[in-house]
Amino acid sequence: MVTRGLDVTTGRDNPTVQATDLAVPGALVNDVLNTAPSLAPTTPQEIITELVLGFPGLTQGQDLSQAGFALNAKPTTIFLWIGSNDALLADQKGMPSKMTSTANFTAQYTALIQYLTTKTSAHLVIGNIPDVTALPYLQPATTVLAENSASSSLSVATLSTTLGIQAGDFVNPTGVAEIPNILAGTQMGPIDDAGVLSAAEVTAVQAQVVAYNAVIAQKAQAAGATLVDINALFASIAANGLTVNGVKGTSAFLGGFFSLDGVHPTDTGYAVIANAFIDTMNKAFGKTTPDVDLSATATADPLWPPNIKVQGMSSHAMLMPANAGQALDAILVKDGGAK
Repeated sequence: MVTRGLDVTTGRDNPTVQATDLAVPGALVNDVLNTAPSLAPTTPQEIITELVLGFPGLTQGQDLSQAGFALNAKPTTIFLWIGSNDALLADQKGMPSKMTSTANFTAQYTALIQYLTTKTSAHLVIGNIPDVTALPYLQPATTVLAENSASSSLSVATLSTTLGIQAGDFVNPTGVAEIPNILAGTQMGPIDDAGVLSAAEVTAVQAQVVAYNAVIAQKAQAAGATLVDINALFASIAANGLTVNGVKGTSAFLGGFFSLDGVHPTDTGYAVIANAFIDTMNKAFGKTTPDVDLSATATADPLWPPNIKVQGMSSHAMLMPANAGQALDAILVKDGGAK
């Protein structure tokens, strides 16, 4: 059984100390340079922005963006990994058109890099964007059809026609939540467009991510930055899995690499990403900074496969419950950076 938490935070450990991790959940490329905390936040995105950036800045008359506070810290190195949310809008909305356009992404990323390189001499370490269609937030239509066929008396062919999905399509939590209503007759089929990425739309999303990453690579090279290929890392784990402590994890739901929202990595997943940054920097700078201990991290990680205790579910690969992905809904509400 998967239940949703109360989504309540106790706030910052010490709001009088300026955070050095300035990443705001849900932020788009444009937000890093241009969005500051609000004195009277109302939307979920404004509230999380205030939580990360507002203290102690607002009490000192400073309402700066992530980039502004980064410069205030007088850094020697800046880690920049932004752009995934610009792409994730397609997953959440079921439409590639909701992504930040390549033209806007190029202009916004160019402005951000120009700001960081002209206002500080800090070295930039930049991560690129993974294929967002390969996240467990999106469920393959073949899996969705097989699971629902097994739990009903309907054939895969009948379900495919009723739900309007077929091999190559992907269903997001919005779509998964509609299926019981469609099968019960309380909602007309097929699944709404907002709940599905068709095979053609998946190809379009992937192409736009490639375009985003071309921009990132070009700007990183021009800035003399160190580029960390997160796209290749995620692709490798999707293809080959990840073995830690003799256990092979995967990028599937409950596979060990991604957390319950189907987008953000687990503790073990983040440790793997940290090591990608460390290893890339060691190679670039000729250093020997030790990696994060994956064995210890996985042992303590409640979402690494041997530690997962699931009640009321089969042990084989399963659909991500519709409510598991709802943690993203409150923050991924912008339409491609237009608001």
